[in-house]
Amino acid sequence: MGLGGHAGVAGAAQACELDKVCAESVQDLMATIAKLDSNGVQVVPETPAQPSPALVHSSTDSKAAGPARAAAATGAGDPNEDWCAVCMDGGELMCCDKCPKVFHQYCHIPAVEKLPEPTESWQCLLCVNFAEVPEDGVGAGAGELGGRRRRVVERITLELYCQYELSLQFREPALYAAMHHLQPMCLDMIRMKLQPRSPDRYTHEAQFVADCRLLFRNAYRNNPADSQIYKDARRLEEFFDAQLVKWLPEYAYWSGEGEPPAKRSRLD
Repeated sequence: MGLGGHAGVAGAAQACELDKVCAESVQDLMATIAKLDSNGVQVVPETPAQPSPALVHSSTDSKAAGPARAAAATGAGDPNEDWCAVCMDGGELMCCDKCPKVFHQYCHIPAVEKLPEPTESWQCLLCVNFAEVPEDGVGAGAGELGGRRRRVVERITLELYCQYELSLQFREPALYAAMHHLQPMCLDMIRMKLQPRSPDRYTHEAQFVADCRLLFRNAYRNNPADSQIYKDARRLEEFFDAQLVKWLPEYAYWSGEGEPPAKRSRLD
């Protein structure tokens, strides 16, 4: 074949390729036009909005425990949260098998000495069935808060820490307490008194309630009513009272001063 014949074949091939590209472009254009509304705006199908995670007020609430149990039963994805419920940080976390919460060993109350094995079941204190906890005084040494009473106080403390934003500024001693010569009190000090080896350990739940009230009183006495610290303290104390109504009803709304009410806990 001569030179002219080769040129003709090459030209025909290029024309064919050009026609193919043009046809694809026309198809794309027609598909785009089909997606336009009457105003010439492209209509993009909406992706169904993912529901916001439910707020967990207490891990023993059915709404809180339900998703974790359901996911475990159906083999769905990890139902647990990504951040420690106490410090809102990541790392090596223990996942509760009954609720979405996760904790560091040292953040959970009481602290967990050994991480559970991958095959072991573990539940946080917020999910413990108090009917299975020994009666008051069983396993407690002299001058020590023990049994169910100890567990209840630990649980309420953990609940306060889990209110992360509200509790954050009440975890360490406040500067205003020292400036005004007030008796300092904070959640970390309360937690320290829950340690069995602490020289100032609690021997009665009334001492715990009195310390919590002192924490709130300090905040009220030294901050304006319209300040964020005052408002956070008020909201946290309301939450604290709700926990007392549930677990230590005889102490609900007790000021923490004067003679404590008679002991008559409800632990069911």
